[in-house]
Amino acid sequence: MERFAQYLDELEDVVYALLTIGERVRRALQILLVLSASLVLQVLGIWLALNRPPLALATVSLLVVCMLYRSVIAPATGKLVLT
Repeated sequence: MERFAQYLDELEDVVYALLTIGERVRRALQILLVLSASLVLQVLGIWLALNRPPLALATVSLLVVCMLYRSVIAPATGKLVLT
């Protein structure tokens, strides 16, 4: 019976090792996705600014308004420290 418990322990170690490797792969793919999306958005922004400047200005204005609105409405994440 002790040997069976050791086999189960080894199997558990293998499963958790595979899950740890899977987490590293998931993080790497997530970073790759974020970087590629960022690059695509930058390229599209430059293309829009070169081809249709008024539309690019309107897009930037909407993004700035959305960011300002979010910064005003979002709850504070930390304490305000006055020194």
